[in-house]
Order: sequence, then structure tokens, then C-alpha cells
Amino acid sequence: MPIRQYQLEDILIIAPGQKLSATESGEDLSKAVQDALEKGTRRILFDFSEVEFIDSLGVGQIVASFVSTKNRGGHLILCGLRPRIALVLRMASLHLVLDIKDTGPGAAMWD
Repeated sequence: MPIRQYQLEDILIIAPGQKLSATESGEDLSKAVQDALEKGTRRILFDFSEVEFIDSLGVGQIVASFVSTKNRGGHLILCGLRPRIALVLRMASLHLVLDIKDTGPGAAMWD
């Protein structure tokens, strides 16, 4: 399933499908972020509410997207993580680096 993208004010919301892996959505996620950054977008939100599976490529794409966004003076937030996905990120200690929110998309997340 391809990723969905939509704009909410000046925030680009990117929603991957059910799998973020080497075979589904992984490279699309990184490309969507790069394209957005090149167009001047600086606030990006990953809505993971539908993601049920993630592999090491998917984790790598999240990290690469975070680094690219930060290097361009932007801010990346993840929201809607299912417990299993949150556990994978916690096991990699990424919860200490990434900005992870419980709530869904909204401007209040950026305060």
C-alpha cells in the first residue's frame, strides 16, 4: 500500500500503509521526506496509526528522515504508534531521540 500524504496548515502529514519494510513503503517514506524538504516544508508528521509491521529498513528510514529533517532546520514528529511498533523503537532506544506523541495530527502538537 502506498503512503498517503496530506497537508494540515504548514504541516506535511505522511501516513505509511500497514507495513514499513524493505518490500513495502520503506523507500517511499524517505523520498517523500526528501521531496518535502526540497520544497521548503519544515514540519513533518508521521502518522503511524495504520502501521502494523516494521523491519530494520523501516527503522532506518525513520532515522534517515529524522536526520534529514533536523539538518534542514525542521522538526519531525511520530504519532499513533501501535504498541508493537513503539516497542521496536524503544528496543532500539530511538524513543530517546525521536519526538513521539500519543495524539493524532494537530497544530497543538508543535507547541
